Amino acid sequence: MTAGRGSILIDARVNALPGAHGLARSVTQLAAHAGPDGHEGTDSGAGVRLQVLVNPQRPQLFPLAGLARHAEIIGTDITLGAVHRSRQLARLIRRTGASVLYAPYPLFSPLLCPCPLVVTIHDCTMENDAGFAGGRLRQAGLKVVTRAVLRRAAAVTTPTQASLAEIRFHYPAARHLTLVPNGVDQQPYARVSDYAVAAARRQYRLPRRYVLAVGAHRPHKNHEILLRALASLPADVSLVIVGPADPRFASGVPAQIGKLGLCGRVLLLPEVADGLLPAVYRAAAVVALPSLAEGYGLPALEAMAAGVPVVVSDIPVLAEVCGRAAALVPPRDPAAWAAAIMKILDDPGAADRMVRAGAAIAAQATWDRGGRALRELLLSVAAAATCS
Repeated sequence: MTAGRGSILIDARVNALPGAHGLARSVTQLAAHAGPDGHEGTDSGAGVRLQVLVNPQRPQLFPLAGLARHAEIIGTDITLGAVHRSRQLARLIRRTGASVLYAPYPLFSPLLCPCPLVVTIHDCTMENDAGFAGGRLRQAGLKVVTRAVLRRAAAVTTPTQASLAEIRFHYPAARHLTLVPNGVDQQPYARVSDYAVAAARRQYRLPRRYVLAVGAHRPHKNHEILLRALASLPADVSLVIVGPADPRFASGVPAQIGKLGLCGRVLLLPEVADGLLPAVYRAAAVVALPSLAEGYGLPALEAMAAGVPVVVSDIPVLAEVCGRAAALVPPRDPAAWAAAIMKILDDPGAADRMVRAGAAIAAQATWDRGGRALRELLLSVAAAATCS
């Protein structure tokens, strides 16, 4: 692990953290597309190695094979949150010869870092609402830790312009704010076979005609609004919610299902195998993303890549990511959600137009785009540190 011309080190230990699928997907995909071999033209960082820090002895949320083709895997048993091993982690980072370290979340940044640090803030969901953070005490603690990390960070990235604006509001001292967009892996979603759809229907006992929502059960995901909308939709329309419970929050979804008399029309799937998730999307009549806040809104892009019409909350980040390819609906208006869903179900022509527009949006949202932006930023931070 001795450094030659130095290296870019990406901390992907979150890939071994249960429930952190969104962060893990983002960091592993960005790392897999941040190497020089996938880019055209002259690479200003030629000779600078890409390394990825992981906890290989723990179960991984996403396979490491894709990373290993582009980067040197640095294994460690030092897990996220092991503050008592901060000095040991700092020594490991120093031994890699890292010229810069990238951390995908402020709270997961090393307490001690012997090289410049770049960190991502995906959104300010918890800063905007104490309820989304799990209470005012937790919200205050998050802000204190984030401010401390940003004082050390040489640069901060975020995936959307909407989040950039929020970061500037909550953390005006953040330095070198840079847009590093997320993306969607086109191939598994665009090439779903009828066999895969049939297998997904059997495996998860999917309803014949359903609206799909993908996301953990957290307050800002706003799943309850879909239940209220479902109550006014035809009886042959069901709702499937894919996502785990979050132990930090009490979900109101089960109680709401009973209260509205929807027990036979709602399917809760805490987990779907990665290999079958594209088929679960493809089998849906509509994909709905009713979030009150988001950092990017990846399920909307996954639905577009799968060729399914999308209805999303009319909030800045989702309007930015989806453009005109999705129906935008006031997030707290169940009647508007029901109307938007029914328009798609009743008008095949409108649904087809949305699918075509969505395919164009998804085709542009490549992980290579974000990987290139991240690599260029990390190289510039490393170069500035060398010259200082």
